[in-house]
Amino acid sequence: MEVMPTAVRNCPNKGYLEIDWSDGHTITYLYKDLRVLCPCAGCRGHAPDQAKVISGKEDVKITHIELVGNYAIRLAFDDGHGTGLYTFKQIYNGEFNR
Repeated sequence: MEVMPTAVRNCPNKGYLEIDWSDGHTITYLYKDLRVLCPCAGCRGHAPDQAKVISGKEDVKITHIELVGNYAIRLAFDDGHGTGLYTFKQIYNGEFNR
């Protein structure tokens, strides 16, 4: 069985997103890491050599969180970026934590 989020908390005063998971874990994800490691094609490209280096996002905030089906969330940031789909599997496995 795949682990699913049971609660998602946006904590703008602390600079992180906090997710409770169905296995009882609570994991914190820094906004800046979620932004610079965004999984969208615009940031990662369609091949490894097309990936962009995103920097200067230390003060970025999440402005909107949208559930996408039963597999991902879409995050919108105050820098205008909001196209990445963060799958539950990727998030839980730490792909967006540095």
